[in-house]
Parts: sequence; structure tokens; C-alpha cells
Amino acid sequence: MRMEYTFSSTKPNLNNRLVRIYVPIEIRNKIKDKFVIINLNNKTEFIEKIKEKRLVIPKRLKSKIKFLDKNIITIKEINSNQVSKEIIKNGKLNLVNLIPKKTRSGIPINIILKNNLIICFYKNYNGPTRLIEIKKEVPIEFCRFLGYYQAEGGKEKKIKKSEGREISFTNTKLSLIKDFINLSGNLIDKSLWKIEIKLSKRNNEKENNLKKTLIRLGIIENNIKIRVEKNIKDYSLRGYICSTILSDIILTFMERIKSYLIKKENFDNNDFTMCISFIQGLFAGDGNYNAYKNKEGGIHHRMTFYDEDKRYASEYQKLLKKISIGSKIIKVNNKNLYIIRTTLNWEYLLLIRELGLFEYHNNHRISLINSINNHNSYKSHKYLSQINKNFNINQLINIGIKDKMTGYNWIKKMVDRGIIIKNDINNWTLSNEGQRIKNILINLKVI
Repeated sequence: MRMEYTFSSTKPNLNNRLVRIYVPIEIRNKIKDKFVIINLNNKTEFIEKIKEKRLVIPKRLKSKIKFLDKNIITIKEINSNQVSKEIIKNGKLNLVNLIPKKTRSGIPINIILKNNLIICFYKNYNGPTRLIEIKKEVPIEFCRFLGYYQAEGGKEKKIKKSEGREISFTNTKLSLIKDFINLSGNLIDKSLWKIEIKLSKRNNEKENNLKKTLIRLGIIENNIKIRVEKNIKDYSLRGYICSTILSDIILTFMERIKSYLIKKENFDNNDFTMCISFIQGLFAGDGNYNAYKNKEGGIHHRMTFYDEDKRYASEYQKLLKKISIGSKIIKVNNKNLYIIRTTLNWEYLLLIRELGLFEYHNNHRISLINSINNHNSYKSHKYLSQINKNFNINQLINIGIKDKMTGYNWIKKMVDRGIIIKNDINNWTLSNEGQRIKNILINLKVI
């Protein structure tokens, strides 16, 4: 049972730099060195750990609290919550099980479950209690957010000691920044973000359009800053939140989700979606796709990822393998850089399109669709998108095959590949693989 204590206090000295309220010794002895919920006059509530004879009002609340001549203070002990061991619950990521036990500095992280929120907090020595509220559950597609963040290399900036670490994401594509911030809204309040717009030169129209877009996303206008930086082509956007505890939580999510996916032997649909979502974000943030001609005029297609960390490169390779895509890791000579490369044959091109790995990088998505449409194998597969699941030779003639002999030869080739099944004389059916390829080819329009 949670214990609750109430006492009254006179109005504190608000002129002091720190505002303190004396805690009666009989209460203090029961709660010393414990995190408690403190309520002032049934209006303001916060979490704190009382170590001395007085409790300190957090600076962020000092100007917001209306102190009375006689103040009523209620202190409630915090009960430990039951933690579920499931990573996926009701088709969503269960974050209760993914919260780190400690910060990277070794300080225990405490949690309280409140409705659909997890209140995470810790106290660093004699400093204020650090706190962040996150959602208990997030959609599985949130893994795309983690992929975006991984593309930044899990990079973080250590800022002033009083503020701790910073979570940030920088990109030159507004569409990616929008998706990143929208996905973050499944975890935290989007108004926490601060945005720095960097422009090669001042442009009022562009600045106003960018600001309006960001405000519609939920960014507070005062949290948007603009500056000129001449070494960029046009503009870039950098979103950041100064919060050590949030930085530790997100990096822990990222590492634990990767570990879970790599170690899981048999994927179910949720695991598959998690893996694809992560790779989508990773590719959009730091992947590349290109087609080039060799000396003989043949066209080769490649998908590549880049990272300076060998461990990360190995993890990307393992995640790709989980969705049936093989790859090689290449160390760049004289550079601290690893390339994760996949040479894409016809089957890989179709698979990547089917999985939507390039969906959040529009230029590469369009290039992939054009590559499939122009591929030599497309000529022999294009009829699949036009025939019914069950068909005869006359339908082939009607969709453009020039004569019956050509049609029979094409059918034999598709039967040998397991794409078409023969039922009877002049009667064939698309196999499951044939229907799969048909669905991919139907959806090759550039939008």
C-alpha cells in the first residue's frame, strides 16, 4: 500500500535563489532517500527525492506555483510497478520492458506507470530530478524512427553539464524530418523538439514555408531558430532535444530492438514488420541505390549502406539476411568506413520493391521502379500483370503475344521457373510465386 503524508507550511522565501520547504522530521525519517510524489495545494505535483530536512522546489516550477500564506503539502510514496517481459503486446511495442535500468553514467532509472504513460526519472547527485514522460506502447512502425536515428550513427552531442546529452537528427530532406518528428509523437510530446534551420542564404519565402510546416507538425514557434551557413547547398534541418534520460532511453530501445531481431530465429508477421521498418529508416537516412554499366555494357544494380562502426555494419548485414537479402561488408582502404553492399539481380529488385525498403527515399524509389521497368527480365515477365490467375492461350494472344507458338514457348519457360502451373490442355494457373510477381508488377507506377 502506498503511504501518504500531509503537513502545512508557511509561505517560503521566494527571493532566495532556491526555494525550500521544511519537512517535519517524523515524515522525513520515513521517506528519506526515497523518490516521492509531492503535491502543493492540490494544484502542482512533481517527483523528488528528499535527502535533507527541506525539499527544494524545482526551478522550472518556481514561477508557476502560487504559494499561499499557509500551504498544504502532500507526500506520497511511490510503489514499484510490475514490469511485463513481452516486447510485443497487442500488436504494439511494449516499452515498459525496454526501459534501461540505469543511465549510461550508472544512475538507476525509476519508472511510474500512469494510464498510458511511463514516467521515467532519476536524480543525479545533488542536482534536480530529471524526468521524461513516454508512451507505454508505440506502433511497430516506430522502428522506422529507430532506423533513422541509427543512420545518424546513434550520434549524440554532449552539451553543458547542467543539461546533459542531446538527441538530434539532421537531414536536408523536409519529408524525412516530417516523418521522423511524426513518428516521435508516438513516444513523446512533439512540442519538446527544437529545430534549427540552416540556410545557404536568407530567403524569407522559404523560411516562412519551412516554419509553417514545422508548426503544423506540432513544433512551438519559439523553438524554431534560423541561421545562415554557407557550406550547405540549399538548407538543412536539425531537430534536437536536450535530455540525457531521453537520449539513454532511445539508444537503449535501438540496441535492444536490433538485438531482439537478430537473435529471433523464427520471424512472425510483427517481427518482419519491425525489421522492414527499421531498414526503411536506415536506408532513407544513410543508404544508396545506383545502377551502372560494366565494360561489356551490362547494367549492374547495387544497394549500399555506410557506417564507420564495424559492429553496426555487421548488424545491418544480419538484419538484411533476416529478410532474405544477402550482402558483403567491404572495408574502405585508408578510411574508417565500412560499406554494406548488395548486388541486385532481378529477384532482389522485385523483393526490395515488394518490401518497400525505398519507400521513404523518393529519388531511390523512383530509380528502383525505372530499373525494374527497363530490366531485360521485365520483357519476359510483363505479361504476368495482364493475365488472369487462370488463363488460356487465347488470352495471351489478346494481351499482345504475337502468335500461339510464341505463347506456348513463353508458358513453358514460366512453368519451368515455377511461376505458372499447368492444369489441363489450354488451361494454366499462376502459382503463388507468379501471383506475387504479378502484384509487384501491377504496382510499378511512379507516384
